Amino acid sequence: MTFIGRRSLRAAVAGALLATGFVLGTATAHAAAEDPRATRHEGNASTCADAKLAGSILTSPDDYTYTRGKLEDDQYLDILTVSPDITVTGIVVKGGSAYNVYEPGKLGLPDSPSWMDLRAPVTGQNANIPQLSHWFVCGTENTTTTMTTAPSTPATGTTTGTTTASPGTSSSSAVSTTPESSAGTTSSSAAGGGAVATTSGGPKATTQNAEELAYTGFDGGWLIALGAALVLGGAALLFVVRARRKA
Repeated sequence: MTFIGRRSLRAAVAGALLATGFVLGTATAHAAAEDPRATRHEGNASTCADAKLAGSILTSPDDYTYTRGKLEDDQYLDILTVSPDITVTGIVVKGGSAYNVYEPGKLGLPDSPSWMDLRAPVTGQNANIPQLSHWFVCGTENTTTTMTTAPSTPATGTTTGTTTASPGTSSSSAVSTTPESSAGTTSSSAAGGGAVATTSGGPKATTQNAEELAYTGFDGGWLIALGAALVLGGAALLFVVRARRKA
């Protein structure tokens, strides 16, 4: 009885160890079968908001291209290309009672396609990969900003300048230069409350300047009178000589 009891105890312990190993092995196989590039979620998601992804559901082939991914038939999905004006925020792949969320640039998934062998989470005691029940791609449209620079317009008509001098030197302030006219005016202002001089040009200034020319002291009137007298004297002398010859 004792011998049989010991054999029964050993058999029971061995059976328990085998059962424990089977359970642990099944759990380990289940965990190892999950795709490390994806985040598993229980339940269902039918919109980008459900999957907590930015943007809206994209359409193919306008926004992206793919292969496989046939619902209720294929187990895997491949995203091949994405339009240059689209940024993919995530891919949702549903099968069984759970779904996987793939986000570009996270958990080892490349930032840009291609993204291959995307699938739903494993299901059942045997960690089977289920057929795809539905899947969708979320993303946003890239926007471009165009900068327009207006051409600069050169200033015309007025030039303003300011010059400041140290004590003892002349300075000018707010000198304005405009196109010349027939009766131009030039104005200058001395800084520090100095004298202000204004000169007006034009026809009047020209006449005044002509009248104020310096007198040199030369008077040729008497020379003209002397020349006339000599001419008259010569004519009279010639007349007298001719008269004597005739007599």
